[in-house]
Amino acid sequence: MKFASIWSDFVRTYFKIGIGSKLFLGFSCGIPFLLRLTILDLWLKESGVSNTMIGFVTLLHWPFTLKFLWSPFIERTDFPILSKILGRRCGWAVASQLLLFVGLVGISNSDPQDSIKSLMFFASLVAFADGCQDMSLYAYQLDGAKAEMFGPIAGVFVFGYRLGMFFAKSGALYLAHYLGWSAAYATMAFSVFLCTFFILGAKEPKIPQNEQIKRIEQMVKSYEKHSHSLFEFTRVIKATIFECLVCPFKMFMQRKDWKSLIAMVTLFRTGDMIAQKMLKPFFVDLGFSMLEIANVVQVFGTVATLLGGVLGGFFIKRIGVMRVMFYSGLFHAISCFSYVLLAKSGHDLALLYGTVFIESTSGGAVATAFIAFLYTLCNRNYYAATQYALLWAFYDLSGMICRTFSGLIADLLGWIKFFAFMPLTFVPSLIIIYFSINRKKLYPEENNRSKLLPSKVKHGS
Repeated sequence: MKFASIWSDFVRTYFKIGIGSKLFLGFSCGIPFLLRLTILDLWLKESGVSNTMIGFVTLLHWPFTLKFLWSPFIERTDFPILSKILGRRCGWAVASQLLLFVGLVGISNSDPQDSIKSLMFFASLVAFADGCQDMSLYAYQLDGAKAEMFGPIAGVFVFGYRLGMFFAKSGALYLAHYLGWSAAYATMAFSVFLCTFFILGAKEPKIPQNEQIKRIEQMVKSYEKHSHSLFEFTRVIKATIFECLVCPFKMFMQRKDWKSLIAMVTLFRTGDMIAQKMLKPFFVDLGFSMLEIANVVQVFGTVATLLGGVLGGFFIKRIGVMRVMFYSGLFHAISCFSYVLLAKSGHDLALLYGTVFIESTSGGAVATAFIAFLYTLCNRNYYAATQYALLWAFYDLSGMICRTFSGLIADLLGWIKFFAFMPLTFVPSLIIIYFSINRKKLYPEENNRSKLLPSKVKHGS
């Protein structure tokens, strides 16, 4: 009877709430991610680039990490022509996808051996455009959503995101196997262009207003209408930077234990990011072919990740985001030992299936819990996308550092010691989460958001 009740709640949550549109947004965001990271790493690996250099190539993706610097302009300004025709957020989203198309076509016309500088430039351009798309679509994710639905929304968004990643990585690998890397990237560029129709079909989200936002917009309009002096321009820029970048973070710092929150954001997925960067080179070194990687890791692994993400979102609704973060993080850390067994066994296809299933399922739950956690930290009425981007910058900066040196660590330790070391990197964040739950140090900013947290850590308990 209890199982029937849980199943009924699961069906009602995901199929009767009307959050299916978030899946298409996630799909659009998921396509570029691996094309500028893992898929590019495989191309470099096949071209004879060392693991250390592949790690350092991660630095090319700094524009995505620093997207918070221009996210206020995406939130509060119109993209020329397109925003007037389509709406502010839709205009920025379409412009971002067009820029993604240009960047991917540029990569397809580059070669790691003959034109590595050109490839690096277009990879950075893709990272910049991906960041712009991410910010322009953030408002679509939570438009009209209640706080108790943040977990399921994160689950659906991650589901769509992973589908987009699956489409990109599997499609690119199959195309690379049969037609070559240039054809693979050209096809992915065309697919990004087609995703524009997903955005055009989505409803433009409402833009919240408050006194600070109105003041900035009035200042900009006043400057455009009455004055073009250098002094007035400087004043508007300073005020805009203060209101759009400084104030959102100052508001975040008013929370109790904001430092612990930053530590969670920074450390929660550290080990996962180090390991994920080196998985594809690891599989290649074990002798798995591109076709085997595509079938097992990309297809089967994606199904396992989708399962973990949906289950993670559902259990966030039932037991709270912090508990799901802790349990999924703990299980994901333990799952790293399965790669140790695989490294010792070598080319074992059956063991690869088991390893990928365990790691991918827990990884899906971890990703959903992390996105839902970020949702709870952002004030939707005051530059929510900018706050989201600021928090993501802490996460992505640690990820960039981890990915940059992951190849060096792998070369120094070897694969067995490398994956044996990974679970230790999860320990600091799990300790912080554990004490945050038990010492009641985490207080959501809005009363509604307390529903996302376990009863032990609700405000006023």
